[in-house]
Amino acid sequence: MKPQLIVLKMPFEDGPGKMWICSHCALIEGALSINTHWEDSIEVHRIDFPKPRKILVELLGEGKQWLPVLIQPDKSTITDPIEIINTLAEQFGGASVHP
Repeated sequence: MKPQLIVLKMPFEDGPGKMWICSHCALIEGALSINTHWEDSIEVHRIDFPKPRKILVELLGEGKQWLPVLIQPDKSTITDPIEIINTLAEQFGGASVHP
């Protein structure tokens, strides 16, 4: 199984007529746009905002719907966006987050 990266589709509506982005997911999307080769090695899922988020419930359970999340083949998870980016850079090459 490839690592699975799950982020929100953006923009999303939360409240009547109010559009949002997830700043953590936007950071991940920026890293993906720079490191396009990562998508050859991982599965990226862009999912809708409303809960329950079916794929997360199936993979991690009802109580773990925080995004973004990187699910490793050993089922360990990373939710910190900087740690996600640095992990992907370490595993697959490419640009990391500057300290």
